[in-house]
Amino acid sequence: MKRSNFLKSALFVPAMASGYNSFFPTAAETSGIRRLKPDRRFTLWKPDMEPAYHVSLNEVVLVEMTHGMPGLVTRDGAFRDAGPESIINPQTGPIFIDGIEPGDMLAIDILDIKAGDWGYCSRQIFELKDGYVIFSKSLKLPMEPMLGCIGISPAEGTLDTRAPGDTGGNMDCRNVRSGSTIVLKARVKGALAGMGDAHALQGDGEITGQGIETDAEAIVRFRKITGFSCDRPVIIRSDSFSTIGAHKDLEEAAWQATDDMVKMVQQLTGRAEKESRLLVGLTGLLRINQIVDPTKGARMEVPSWVFGI
Repeated sequence: MKRSNFLKSALFVPAMASGYNSFFPTAAETSGIRRLKPDRRFTLWKPDMEPAYHVSLNEVVLVEMTHGMPGLVTRDGAFRDAGPESIINPQTGPIFIDGIEPGDMLAIDILDIKAGDWGYCSRQIFELKDGYVIFSKSLKLPMEPMLGCIGISPAEGTLDTRAPGDTGGNMDCRNVRSGSTIVLKARVKGALAGMGDAHALQGDGEITGQGIETDAEAIVRFRKITGFSCDRPVIIRSDSFSTIGAHKDLEEAAWQATDDMVKMVQQLTGRAEKESRLLVGLTGLLRINQIVDPTKGARMEVPSWVFGI
């Protein structure tokens, strides 16, 4: 099989291929889809977590998630300070994917995301209506719902859901939205996935420390892919491929993402390292996912035509 055909068939699965349109399905259309409820949640990834849900490979599920500060922020504008018992950035899960073993490449297709009807940022409440954030009486911002946090368990130790890492986590990358495929290397049996921290809108850098935080529902599918490997997260869209770096030093995060992209170009196109690096240098967009957390996040984004798509 040609490399470009492999990419189209194995890696990239656009939302439209699932039968869903670019708008969220109606209640009738989702009636047969299993719902994963947010009352089963966690705030710390660890290898020995007890699964909350089991899903099959290629199964489509609807994941419900709460905003990142449940009980501390309410629609009426009440903002409460966090205490020792507060739940911050909860993820729905853990989700055990049957058939996934350590070392397997797990692809999570985000088929659609539906934001709630209100959100908050910088201690302000915003109405979310008809696809827009009502910023003020005179200004509406088009929503671009995304998942700030999506990931799987590390092989050892822990990963706080407020931090990004090699297994995903709190990447706060605006490319994690409808039509994206998130590729992660499983470290434990079943991967133990989770997702949450939905944003109705967020710019690159997340410079205010938050996006428009909101409750959300996401329709997702879990797949296993072969013929491709990367130790850190990869995000695939119809028009771009992105590699993700995370480090306390933003420059190091940027070089992680860059070097991973060079390796991916080599791996998927067969080009030599020097030629691949030149190609990334000429076509890539180096972006900041978020600059506000102790562990910073960066991505290298390359157009999909570089891979023959």
